[in-house]
Amino acid sequence: MSDPLELPRFLEGKRILVWGLGREGKATIDLLHRFLPGQPFGVADRSPQALQAAELAAFRVDRYEEAEALRRLPEFDLILKAPGIPTRHLALDGRAAKVNGQADLFLRFAPCPVIGVTGTKGKSTTASLLAHICRSAGRKTFLVGNIGIPPFAVWGDLDSESVVVCELSSYQLEFARCSPHIALWTNLYPEHLNFHGSFDAYARAKSGIARWQSRGDFLIYSADEPALADRLQKKTDAGAGKRIPYRGPEELSGIDFSHFRPLGEHNRKNAAAALLAAKVLGIQPSAMQEAIDSFFPLPHRLEPAGMVREISFYNDSISTVPESALVALAALPSARTLIVGGQDRGLPLEGFARSLVKVRSLRTIILLPETGSRLGELLRRVVPPFAGTLRFAETLEAAVRIALVDTPEGTCCLFSPAAPSYNAFRNFEERGDHFRTLVREAARGTQTRVGNDPAP
Repeated sequence: MSDPLELPRFLEGKRILVWGLGREGKATIDLLHRFLPGQPFGVADRSPQALQAAELAAFRVDRYEEAEALRRLPEFDLILKAPGIPTRHLALDGRAAKVNGQADLFLRFAPCPVIGVTGTKGKSTTASLLAHICRSAGRKTFLVGNIGIPPFAVWGDLDSESVVVCELSSYQLEFARCSPHIALWTNLYPEHLNFHGSFDAYARAKSGIARWQSRGDFLIYSADEPALADRLQKKTDAGAGKRIPYRGPEELSGIDFSHFRPLGEHNRKNAAAALLAAKVLGIQPSAMQEAIDSFFPLPHRLEPAGMVREISFYNDSISTVPESALVALAALPSARTLIVGGQDRGLPLEGFARSLVKVRSLRTIILLPETGSRLGELLRRVVPPFAGTLRFAETLEAAVRIALVDTPEGTCCLFSPAAPSYNAFRNFEERGDHFRTLVREAARGTQTRVGNDPAP
């Protein structure tokens, strides 16, 4: 922990480029304006509209379109890059050391304990639950990072009594040179390979959660994830923090999970990680139990989307990898219909197809573009082939209509795409909202028809 003014002192006098003017870039500009109001800096973005934004008018700022900024990189001492800007295709040469981000500076200079949470899946739920536990214990708690709140947005509110839970994506960890005091790592599956270029590069970015830890730090990690275990064997990635492996809630015998609302063993496992971190923070079991009993699941994560003609629909739009769809199916033994498919990033789907064949409860799989066509062919060719019905749907609207016909009453339909949304939607939230709307419209349509039926 450090003095809150140590970060402004670090930035003072440096030639800074703020690269990317989304939420995080704007939070960086606000911090510079607040603590270093007279210091000039540069901003870069691929959008001319963003560069001409009115909120920049009050600052001493030079605006650069992205191509020009890349030519000018040698002129800057520090480049604060937005997480979503890919750099692997750029010839940064010796300038990579200048590239940084909010996450790294926040971890380096925060005036209070920071708990970092990463993982291919489960990080938002784990981080949210941990923040809820801390608040239940009366701690002044901030939840920031990949969950949607830039770390710098809360900088002025922090003091030595605060606790920060920071959800960290591979994008945010890619250029990190500091790790959190307490790190949680939930799992590691192939993801974001189009951004990082390879699974090894993605895994190396993720390992930034632990790489820079010292002996006084803690790494809480899933003991059941082979890829994660392999990564922690690499001396260059492991760090020196004390390792605390976990497998599930059975390791926290004093906590009663009978009122825990999120569905599935995977969520109970996420809860175990959060509880172990709370234990390291010295939080009392009574506050942990209160938080477990009162925590509500996040949207788009095995979320009940409605019921139509005694068919329950579940929205799991957060699912962007096959592993997440499989754990969702395991959490819903009454699922008879699965809606799956989305943007095709070229991930291998053979193992996914073999696993789906083994889900004996499934009667219908509805396949959406783009991955649906490839998965459908694999489900036909795998030995043994899928014994149920395969349906192809061009749109989510068509998929819901098919599900209403094919799903038996008293069972459920699960929407767990196992792929990103970008071929049809801006993000998984928009995709999940649309699914939820379709289910509600179908429910209203059914009620209207029933209300208009003639009396016997």
